[in-house]
Amino acid sequence: MKTIVVAIRLIVFGLVSLRGAEYVFHLFNKYFKGGTPCHVVIQNWVLRFGLYKLKQMPEKRKDWVYILDHTIDFGAKKCLLVLGITLECFRNAKCEIKHNDMEILAINIVEKATATSVTKVLRDVSKSTGVPVQVLSDDGVNIKKGVNDFIDEKKVLFSIRRTYDVTHKTALILKHHLKDDTQWKLFVDYACKTKRSLVHTPLAYLAPPKPKDKARWMNLEPYINWAEKILSLTLKNIEKENHERFKSELRWIRKFRKSIDEWRTILNLLQALKKEIKSFGFSKDTKKNFEKTIIELDLKTGRLVSIKEEILVYIDQECKDIDGVYPGCSDIIESVIGKYKTFSSRSPMKEVGKAVLTMPVFTSSIDPLEVKEAMESVSDKDLKKWLNENIGQSLFSKRKEVFSLKKIKTPINKNRQKLKKAASF
Repeated sequence: MKTIVVAIRLIVFGLVSLRGAEYVFHLFNKYFKGGTPCHVVIQNWVLRFGLYKLKQMPEKRKDWVYILDHTIDFGAKKCLLVLGITLECFRNAKCEIKHNDMEILAINIVEKATATSVTKVLRDVSKSTGVPVQVLSDDGVNIKKGVNDFIDEKKVLFSIRRTYDVTHKTALILKHHLKDDTQWKLFVDYACKTKRSLVHTPLAYLAPPKPKDKARWMNLEPYINWAEKILSLTLKNIEKENHERFKSELRWIRKFRKSIDEWRTILNLLQALKKEIKSFGFSKDTKKNFEKTIIELDLKTGRLVSIKEEILVYIDQECKDIDGVYPGCSDIIESVIGKYKTFSSRSPMKEVGKAVLTMPVFTSSIDPLEVKEAMESVSDKDLKKWLNENIGQSLFSKRKEVFSLKKIKTPINKNRQKLKKAASF
């Protein structure tokens, strides 16, 4: 059993690959009695433990908080993950929650994610946990409607808070104010050209950061950090032979000094909001605390005043009729999904596959007694059945079937067969 516990911990906490874990056991084989496991056996241990955790019935309570999100990789399959935490646990942790504070309440894999499928999952989960007091999400189209439909079903007897995650809200505000900002677009164009022109020169260490692929406005913070550092430099900080190149390649940043100051204040406003919600959650004191935090910020443009007003409206909406402290950030589910993707990316084809069963393992402390119970209660047959019912045939398996070719007999093979026949006389 010690071998199984160590293997699972190597994979989940050490982030070692399956074959890497197998090699670790070979290196230290004298400490493990009964032989060393191969990577396939190790994978089965992890997945069986994950299935065991997923099957555990949560405690029925009146203070569950659901946090949900979709994840998608290659192929048509989508996975809806529902995490749960009780308000008691959230408040006892003083809003600083970790993976093992969470419970995996549902992993639902479908080929078409709809509001109806989201509502059905929430309905099924609530039968086990009791009706939740709050549902927290990023307000994706299908998730938002599915959550609203679920809350409407229960509103006669229950009051459920629907909360919009603060991280996604700040990203939405940023997108709204930067996507059509001509100065920002011009700044990004200059930065991209500068990176190309500096990357193979002695001043490569001053090149702008690599832009993110998703959207230009998502690059704001790294670009502003870089621009402010460049503006603080003088020729004294640069080698004498590179003075002219420094001036010709980076002088353009000075034209954006006023815009950079405004963009930095936007970031400060949004960071203040995120810090307040992530550190203290939503409560009746949230608005007062936020305004106190930003009191020294100079909101000297109309856009800055507008952003402040948007934030206050958001706080008012989320804190309406609030009693006590409630979570307002779904970063924990992004973290779980992000960790899962480090495992799914190691698959031959990155898809929603058997690696989804690693997510319940992330929220466990991997206690030896619990692992023992899992190995005794969940067999390889149980695992195979769950994978067949929920995952089906993998893309890689289908690819191998379609691309498989019959072996072509070569002249050499024919000659060998003739020789065999000749030798048989």
